[in-house]
Amino acid sequence: MFGNKLLLPGTLLLVIFLFGLPPSALAKDLSTVQTALRIAQDEVKVAEAERDADAKRVAVTEKEMERLKKQLGAERKKAAQSEKRYVESKKRSDKAQAAFDQAWKQR
Repeated sequence: MFGNKLLLPGTLLLVIFLFGLPPSALAKDLSTVQTALRIAQDEVKVAEAERDADAKRVAVTEKEMERLKKQLGAERKKAAQSEKRYVESKKRSDKAQAAFDQAWKQR
């Protein structure tokens, strides 16, 4: 990956150098231009593959996030229901405990 970061500036420098030469010099050094073209094309292929892989990962992550959002909503609803049930049960338990304590004192 580090090499790819250096490839683009090197290619750009080569292209700038070549375009700064007179046409007769370019014609003599066609193999250098071909090499620059091949390097640039290879870089495009690598960048395209990276772009496609990143796009796929983003799509997978977005899909997973949607699934997790739905799951979170369901879990929040269940937690709210559990909280309500706990509060109601606690009230009944406290009431029963108070009645038991009262009965115990009157015994």
